[in-house]
Amino acid sequence: MNNQEQIDYWNGEAGKRWARDDAIMERLLRPVTEALLEHAGVEACRSALDIGCGGGSQSLLLAERIGEPGRVLGVDISGPMLAVAEAKTRQLPPGSAAVTFLQADAAAQPFEPGSFDLLFSRFGVMFFDDPTAAFSALQAALQPGGRLAFCCWQSLKENAWSLLPYQAALKHVPAPEKPDPNAPGPFAFADPERLRSVLDAAGFVDIGLESFNDTLRFSESATFAESVRGLAEIGPIARLLADQPQDVREQVFLSMEEVLAPYFTEGSLMMPVAIWFVTARRE
Repeated sequence: MNNQEQIDYWNGEAGKRWARDDAIMERLLRPVTEALLEHAGVEACRSALDIGCGGGSQSLLLAERIGEPGRVLGVDISGPMLAVAEAKTRQLPPGSAAVTFLQADAAAQPFEPGSFDLLFSRFGVMFFDDPTAAFSALQAALQPGGRLAFCCWQSLKENAWSLLPYQAALKHVPAPEKPDPNAPGPFAFADPERLRSVLDAAGFVDIGLESFNDTLRFSESATFAESVRGLAEIGPIARLLADQPQDVREQVFLSMEEVLAPYFTEGSLMMPVAIWFVTARRE
């Protein structure tokens, strides 16, 4: 997808669905957010930009870490998700940094040069149409010595939560045209060498990648079948099934149940994840 297609997608039914399920995603990804914040050591920062902030849960956790008199600006292209984020500002505990939100394309927004000392993102930077240009522009918004900290998915084959449903779906629906592995999408930065080269070309230094591996609870549903259907709403499989008739979708769900059964334990769908924690600095 190019940038305009991404904007249309996240302001259409997909954005509305993610806004509706924001509480689930907040709970699912909180362990990742907390680990990334700990890894990045953001407490000394005072002016942060949260790129692709979505429903804003990580923006609030970032604001708690930074504290007064700091500020956090969350930016996202999705109106439905930002409406959820705005409502959360009432949840900020005393002593937190101030939080505001802006609906904009972070890659194209003319931020004031040197206006931030931290660029932060939880899975929000893999969708840039031209990532080198986007990171170059964002780097200019950093103060000299300012820092970059984000997380992104490692490869599809290393993330069973996405790979297994996708393989199950391909038993029942035609395989899409093989995508460019570097195309915008959840796994655009799976290749660490490519990721380093993008950030280097954008002018960042002290680029560091650390592998974060964990097991996350992907379901809060009452039954295994409901958990499987919930997992089909995220990742590449969601777009693969978007236009499929219900009978085909049901066949896919049954195939998913077969391969995901070993991961369902004590009423929860527990799936391993492989993520990159990325840090860098502007000179």
